[in-house]
Amino acid sequence: MNIPDSLQTIAEISIGLAGFSGLVVALRKDSGPLDDIQKYRLRILFSLSFGAMFLSMLPDTLVNFGVPDERVWFASSAAIFAYSFLFIAWWIMASQRIARIAPEIFNWGAFSTMATGHTIVLLLQLAVMLDLLENRAPGVIALGLIWYLAHAAQQFVRMLFIQPGDSQNG
Repeated sequence: MNIPDSLQTIAEISIGLAGFSGLVVALRKDSGPLDDIQKYRLRILFSLSFGAMFLSMLPDTLVNFGVPDERVWFASSAAIFAYSFLFIAWWIMASQRIARIAPEIFNWGAFSTMATGHTIVLLLQLAVMLDLLENRAPGVIALGLIWYLAHAAQQFVRMLFIQPGDSQNG
């Protein structure tokens, strides 16, 4: 079976993103406990970057356990689908809470864009699971994991540049 090298690259980028985020938290100005907004952003960032890392390693792991080739992509898409579904459910509830406590930094346009992307990831993974995308599973899986990285990177940027009390939200 041919596992795309892009999945290893996604895992490496995920580790780097999580590491830089940890560094930013460690070097922040106030060294007190994290506030609710910082925790929310870090949970998103770490959930998505670690999710991308572990899920990108799944196809190769399944192959090494002798799972038949056609089941590797089904199982990988099913795992991404389940992880995405659980993440979205948590994220919507947490985002509503953050929108209430810090409306000046919550951007519904950015939220809607990210939610649309996650919905597309869910639908594409479902299409792979239903065998509707013949021979496209590796690309669909990589696309889903790249979306995780895009959303994590967006949170990283927001964590750096958009803080409560800022005059504009973004």
